[in-house]
Amino acid sequence: MTILNKEQIEAIGHKDGPILIIAGAGTGKTTVVTERIKHLITEGEIKPSEILALTFTEKAAREMEERVDVIMPYGYTQMWIMTFHSFCDRILRREAIHIGLNPGYKLMTDTENIIFLRSHLFNFALNYFRPLGNPTKFIEAMLSHFSRLKDEDVSSKEYGDWAKASKLQNPKLQNEEELVAEKYLELAGAYITYEELKVKEGKMDFGDLISNTLKLFRERKNVLKEYQEQFKYILIDEFQDTNFAQNELTKLLAGTRKNIAVVGDDDQSIYRFRGAAISNIIQFRKSYPEAKIVVLDKNYRSTQEILNTSYRLIQFNNPDRLEAKENISKKLTGERRIPGEKIELIYTERVEDEAEGTAKEIKKLKIKNKNYKWNDFAILVRANNHSAPFVQALSRQGIPYQFLGPGRLFLQREVRDLIAYLKVIYNFGDNVSFYRVLSMPIFNILPRDLAALNNFAKKINVSLFEAAEITAGVLVPEQDKEDLNKKMNFYKSYLPIISSETKENIARIVKMVNKHLHLSNEESAGQILYFFLEESGLLKTLVSFKSVSEEKAALNISKFFDKLKSYEVDHEEAKINEVVDWIEMSMELGESPMAVDTDWTENDAVNILTIHSAKGLEFPVVFLVNLVSQRFPTTQRKEVIPLPDTLIKEILPEGDFHLEEERRLFYVGMTRARDSLFLTASNFYGEGKRDRKISPFVLEALGEEKVSVTKNQDGKSLQLSFLEWKKEEEQEQAIYRQSVTYLSYSQIDSFKTCPLQYKYRYILRIPVPPNAAGSFGSSMHLALQKFYESARRVEKPDKEKLLSLLDESWLPVGYGSREYEEERKKQGREMLSEFFDKFYNPDKLPKDLEQIFKIKMSSDLKIGGKIDRIDTLPDGKLEVIDYKTGKRPTEKEIAENLQMTVYALAVTDEGIYGKKPEEVVLSFYFFDAHEKVSSQRTKEQLEKAKTELLASAEEIRKSEFKPKVGPMCKYCDFKMICEAWQE
Repeated sequence: MTILNKEQIEAIGHKDGPILIIAGAGTGKTTVVTERIKHLITEGEIKPSEILALTFTEKAAREMEERVDVIMPYGYTQMWIMTFHSFCDRILRREAIHIGLNPGYKLMTDTENIIFLRSHLFNFALNYFRPLGNPTKFIEAMLSHFSRLKDEDVSSKEYGDWAKASKLQNPKLQNEEELVAEKYLELAGAYITYEELKVKEGKMDFGDLISNTLKLFRERKNVLKEYQEQFKYILIDEFQDTNFAQNELTKLLAGTRKNIAVVGDDDQSIYRFRGAAISNIIQFRKSYPEAKIVVLDKNYRSTQEILNTSYRLIQFNNPDRLEAKENISKKLTGERRIPGEKIELIYTERVEDEAEGTAKEIKKLKIKNKNYKWNDFAILVRANNHSAPFVQALSRQGIPYQFLGPGRLFLQREVRDLIAYLKVIYNFGDNVSFYRVLSMPIFNILPRDLAALNNFAKKINVSLFEAAEITAGVLVPEQDKEDLNKKMNFYKSYLPIISSETKENIARIVKMVNKHLHLSNEESAGQILYFFLEESGLLKTLVSFKSVSEEKAALNISKFFDKLKSYEVDHEEAKINEVVDWIEMSMELGESPMAVDTDWTENDAVNILTIHSAKGLEFPVVFLVNLVSQRFPTTQRKEVIPLPDTLIKEILPEGDFHLEEERRLFYVGMTRARDSLFLTASNFYGEGKRDRKISPFVLEALGEEKVSVTKNQDGKSLQLSFLEWKKEEEQEQAIYRQSVTYLSYSQIDSFKTCPLQYKYRYILRIPVPPNAAGSFGSSMHLALQKFYESARRVEKPDKEKLLSLLDESWLPVGYGSREYEEERKKQGREMLSEFFDKFYNPDKLPKDLEQIFKIKMSSDLKIGGKIDRIDTLPDGKLEVIDYKTGKRPTEKEIAENLQMTVYALAVTDEGIYGKKPEEVVLSFYFFDAHEKVSSQRTKEQLEKAKTELLASAEEIRKSEFKPKVGPMCKYCDFKMICEAWQE
């Protein structure tokens, strides 16, 4: 049981009205938020669906939901614990129609925004911002400018009105001033055009999610009132990271009830570059004068020495801090009751010495303290590109490490191999990409042979791929045999001397590339890559990993396929060239998805990450590195297109807000440390000839009198000797397998069908190409979901609306041919038409759609799922409806169906609907048979099912995942890599 302090209890138990919870670093903020949610549900008799908990990142939202999940005493339906953007997306998917927008809009990433704007560039009335010599020069800057306008809640109309008014009020503007005014008029027109184009094509960017939800709530008071009544309590975590527009949204939702609790720390506001407005938390009492303030100042993480030093630093941000403005104390007191060691400063000559000194210190500390593991150490960098010397130093010392930076999926070696293959299919003359493909371990081409082939290509002045064709003597469709023989004779004297095995492997690769080149006009990039995995043998290696690094590689490949599938569903006509363009643009913008999210806390490796990524984490020993001017603090980068001061609605601080933000970032880095904190710096970085000044933050934290250069006995700065460049052997880690704590019906069914299939699908997550049955079923489900959502909000939609929703929801992947796809779509339309005529009742609307649930089976197991539809029957019973596009089973199979039994457990759970078994009707709707079949479950059947589910979980936990050979094997997605099938 969690032991809470007085201030935490006060914050958790606060009932009605606004409250500001100022939660300093390490004061148990997450505990307070999750315990408050639990308190409201269990003590305040509030339903989970009546609480809205918003936070800043998907990671934070996921962790909060997991924490609440653990402490909840019974089951629940999907809670509204999410990011601001996810919340607005959910609202707009339901309600966008009320403001004339398509609820089926496509949400664009930053990369897709750029591609979208580039493709429409000549639809804009641009002059200055579309220079003839480089028309795409300002695309990113314009999009960034539009995004900032949305952060400040400035609509395209408001911007246009401002730009016109500014020009009219100053008709005598001359030269530079006149040019600036013209620029803003041009931008205002572009902003309007950009918004119109997105509406026309049914697209939104992330900023639109907030701005369109604000528009919805402001223009449709009835919709706002509905959500104000639903959300009786609102919690905002990391409130200091919200922007002006997000804060306006929370004010609207809080309404007159004002049951809003915000949790944050102005000293940890570090996302100004994303539009975060620190004034939101500073000005909270102005928005809610009656707000209660609770300060959490008991720190459960760091030593008092670390706390005192970091407090000394952050006070340099006064008077722009809550402590000064509210006349409160935010000085943290350590509850660990240990003073701690002095903070050490390591100052070296060059960055290589700094990195090596850090690696050696880590090694020394681990030897000295036997309780430390490698993952107790963290190296925090200001920017991702500052990490390279430290990675190299740890590698040389044989110290395992893991880089926890954001969005690095596209940079992983195994993923870059696949990207290289796509680039070769897109352009076989791409020598760099083809060289990477040839270098893949799966092809086993000797480095000497690869070098010989490369030299051959240079000598005869052809691409590396053409050189491979000539060397292997492969006849391709474009070449007749006589032509190839001529080439072979001409190049005979230059042919590289390579092993026969290499020659065979090169021939195999060339044939595969040529085959996939011909398929590239018909198949998607994902399907081509799947063929490559199968034909190269790479797919088999994914299931036979023997270490953590090999497991991560397999999971990264799976995740890459998931991203490709998502992209291709949203861009159904996209061919390989467009996919490559999207990947390259994403990499250029640093918008790569996260690499595989294995449990890094179980990997015994030194953690290297940016301070932004370290927010919310803690480590026993922290090294804050590269602490010199221009690196930390960084030089302020001005926006290419600055936002006019008159349009900035947040209240800016009095001091240098860039320097204050950098100081807060430094403070966040310091307060990640539990036991020891090291500050490191060097005189020289890279090829720099000028020595760097130590960061002013080091001087502020330690005091000038305590800052001295650490030198060795000879009085020279620490230097890296020649012998120390020798690399020590790094130990590979064993695979860690997480326990089974959550299961769905699909997972249990998969395990019962074949344990090995379960392992491939849910543990190893081996990628499989989309199939027609899956795409068809998903399309039908999505069309009906949208139809009934429309029926709940719009006056009685007709059959044509339902059929048009099938077109809108259609997933065009996995059919194999356009003819078969069209045939299935026609069948789908016929099935939905029959459904409408036979089963649709406009006066009977669903109680819930796509209802997500979790039920607690034991202290360490939850069963979850998603119910297609729930209706309330005239006698008060609840009818659970599940749509099926497959074959109708027998009556006995329907009566014993485990999926429906799990749904009955959910509907009878006290925390969900609390119905008695006899008050629940379970109905399948079979599209093929045009038939609805209903059944019920008794209390005894449900109790028996609970026992069976617990037994299934235990069986999965103990399983060795042996294959179950049977008639289903020939339909299995994994038969190509299954040894049992091959036998």
